[in-house]
Amino acid sequence: MGDRKTLRTYFCIRLFFFNPSALPSELKRKGRFDENFFVDLPSEPERCQILKIHLERFGIAVEDEYLEAIAANTAKFSGAELETLAAEAALLAFDEGRPQQVTLGDLMQCCENITPLAIQDAASVERMQAWSKTARAASSQVAQATTKSLKTARFRNLN
Repeated sequence: MGDRKTLRTYFCIRLFFFNPSALPSELKRKGRFDENFFVDLPSEPERCQILKIHLERFGIAVEDEYLEAIAANTAKFSGAELETLAAEAALLAFDEGRPQQVTLGDLMQCCENITPLAIQDAASVERMQAWSKTARAASSQVAQATTKSLKTARFRNLN
């Protein structure tokens, strides 16, 4: 018999859930998960960044003032809902013969057609936010700053 080598395999399990109280107690027991993280709805500067990222994916550059105006009117939108908003505005502009030319009006019109989950199921979101007090924040908030400094704000969250 030759040398026996011990093989060790490391793995990572990520569990995403919207209702932590519905988890069975076996999974809540200490030691089952190393850490619980909570990702809350994005702040206004974060919404500006999310919108900008998703619009740029379509090759669309929107003035910072437009992004700030939309971010101010999308307080309960999640990142996924902001992604949908960007996609819908891009499609609307394309349908109207203005490819890659999204206006503030396009964004506002699409914003009115999207009802965020935080409004549709406010009680569930409030329960999650209450539960979050027992979990670690997934990231620190982007510092409140004007849009001009958002280019450097992304580096402030590096821990």
